[in-house]
Amino acid sequence: MGSKAVIVVGAGLGGLATALRLSHTGHRVTVLEKTDQVGGRNRRVQVGDCDFDGGPTLMMMLDPFRRLFSDVGERLEDHLTLTLCDPSYRVFYVDGTRLDGTPNVAKMVDQIRNLSGERDAQRYGRLLGDLAELYRVSVPQFVQRNYRSPLDLVRPKDIAAVMKHHLLANLARRIEKYVDDPRLRMLFTFQTMYLGLSPYDAPWVYGVLTYMEYGEGIWYPKGGLPAITEKVAELAESRGTTIRLNAPVAEIKGNQVLMKNGEVLTADYIVCNADLPYARRELTKRPIAPKRSSCSAYLLYVDYAGGLPDLLHHNVFFGADFRGNLESIFHEPLRMPEDPAFYACVSARTEADRAPEGHENLFLLVPVPNCDYPISEQDEGGLREAVFGRLKKEVGFEPQDVRTMRTYGPRDWANDLNLDRGAAFGLSHDFLQSVCFRPSNQDTTNPHLFYVGASTTPGNGLPMVLISAELVVERMGLK
Repeated sequence: MGSKAVIVVGAGLGGLATALRLSHTGHRVTVLEKTDQVGGRNRRVQVGDCDFDGGPTLMMMLDPFRRLFSDVGERLEDHLTLTLCDPSYRVFYVDGTRLDGTPNVAKMVDQIRNLSGERDAQRYGRLLGDLAELYRVSVPQFVQRNYRSPLDLVRPKDIAAVMKHHLLANLARRIEKYVDDPRLRMLFTFQTMYLGLSPYDAPWVYGVLTYMEYGEGIWYPKGGLPAITEKVAELAESRGTTIRLNAPVAEIKGNQVLMKNGEVLTADYIVCNADLPYARRELTKRPIAPKRSSCSAYLLYVDYAGGLPDLLHHNVFFGADFRGNLESIFHEPLRMPEDPAFYACVSARTEADRAPEGHENLFLLVPVPNCDYPISEQDEGGLREAVFGRLKKEVGFEPQDVRTMRTYGPRDWANDLNLDRGAAFGLSHDFLQSVCFRPSNQDTTNPHLFYVGASTTPGNGLPMVLISAELVVERMGLK
């Protein structure tokens, strides 16, 4: 086929991985990024004297990471120093109990026994085994493939897998077959929040997320999650990719990219890594039919002067009404959660120099409604008060010890990163927006235009975005 000129719009991980794959095989690639750094959601944030992961903080499912590096003749471990986080995270329940999630099965069984008794402890092995089988079947069979139409799902082996493994059963209801304690039911279903989806609305197939945590573990790359995109960008440039920062795009028309500065660039192919609904509406001027968006996230980056020794690297805080919390952010009428569940990260636990001595780089993520619910300053203040109050009660957090703080909410996701409705996780992952029903990575009217990233196939999360890059290169026929 020969060398082709390719423009990638957006320097998120999906765009950079696509650029690396294409430049490695001899194609001429230019990446255009509107901001001043690579990474997209997976960017680096500095607040006070502390270094933060801007968005994602969990590295799971290492296979797509290893495959990207090996496909371009490299080893993942030669470029990134990885540490297994064990325990994976500490869970705080409102009744005062705690549990340290871990891939160590014996330790999990002991903790489950102490928390809820022998019956749940004895069934944990069966749960983990069934989740492992779910993962083994669903990822290669349904995730790592390009679809042409819904008819692609009627292959006999696909139908057999759906029936045998109950892939479309409700996740929250099915987990009840394995554990009785409501605290454990929360523990083994909340992972769908990584997709911006309530476990009460999720199919059982998303139990693979729970397996990723408890079967394979959570990893940390030295330098934080942004180090991944920075390394991929470096490798792409070493193979000839040109990355242009502060280079916003105004429109994609045919095989041309019109820059906001008036420049016009031409290529054989264009790969758009901007959020797909935004790209269709603003860049191609052909909006897609309305789609369901995920929830958003309210982030707090806190340079905290003091110690919070009860916090691990990763921590999860559940509120008193788990389901009510989810109903408030996913179902009409949207509203701010009164007793929010939230996530807390202190990456300096694993890499001390990400915060000054005597300080904590405290990252807080609170799932909230997307921009369909306009969050006011009063809402934000109430949310901070609730989160800080819970932290004070559980781990001795003192608001007066906050040295510097930056917040990031739905409007910021929309304005800074062009995420439709400020939906931090892209399009929702309910069944009718998954697999063959998710927006295609190939534009239906422009043969030069393709898509990569969280809102196209296969979905959200760093591993899925890396698979998205594999699939779009395959779809382009440039492997």
